[in-house]
Amino acid sequence: MSNVTTLAPPALASGGRVAAIVPQTMEEAYRLGKAVCLAGMAPKGMDTPEKCMIAIMQGLEVGLSPMQSLQRIAVVNGRPTIWGDGAMGLVRGSGICEFVRETIEGQGDSRSAVCTVKRRGEAEEVSRRFSVADAKKASLWGKAGPWQQYPERMLQMRARAFALRDVFADVLGGLYLREEIEDAGQPRSPPAAALRTYISPPPAIRPGPPSPAQITNEPLPQGSGLPPNPEDIFREAEEQLCVVQDIETWEEVWSEFQHYQETLFPPDWEHLIGIGQRHRERVEG
Repeated sequence: MSNVTTLAPPALASGGRVAAIVPQTMEEAYRLGKAVCLAGMAPKGMDTPEKCMIAIMQGLEVGLSPMQSLQRIAVVNGRPTIWGDGAMGLVRGSGICEFVRETIEGQGDSRSAVCTVKRRGEAEEVSRRFSVADAKKASLWGKAGPWQQYPERMLQMRARAFALRDVFADVLGGLYLREEIEDAGQPRSPPAAALRTYISPPPAIRPGPPSPAQITNEPLPQGSGLPPNPEDIFREAEEQLCVVQDIETWEEVWSEFQHYQETLFPPDWEHLIGIGQRHRERVEG
């Protein structure tokens, strides 16, 4: 008599929670990125395992699963950004967002997208808007591509970007939305009239290094080394340029702001350029 017992295969289970595979090391993230590339499923612009690995790691820092990261993280002008729907998903899923309301209102140049958000635990709601007039000022209105095909959607993305980044900067981890950075393109050069040629002094008259007696141990100014606050720069530019009455003075004042091209993010540099150009047109007019 045989003692062999035949085991029935386990029944298929259903209803279980499906969890994402999350790499724990750089090597695991690289292997996952390589598998995505070999499968031909890498998004455009992420055609190497290294690019996929960086996108996965960036996404993990803000709470996205690896495959979500590949779909929602995009590199624009060498900087990681997040798609608008990805930013909305992170904010809504954070548990600290009470509500997000998006509307389109007005007509003509006053037609605006409005995004109103409220953070749980804070008394005031915050609204940000982006109008057709704003888009025209930034040379976006009528621009080839989505601005011609889906103009109201693009207004909505701009208003959403301002609201979500202002109120939920911690949730987004400092990421800008792809739609706003893609619109900015490569940073523009300053107005041609503002360019100057600076001649360095000949080597014979360049000052040498300070002697030990000249070196003091004075503390650095408070905030030294921190990135500039764009709002402070905009305010300073307005204050200095609004009193300018001739083009020579404008050029002199504007030259003091050119170095911010190296430190400001593209949308902020575009805004500063707009301030300078507006006052230049006023002076010339």
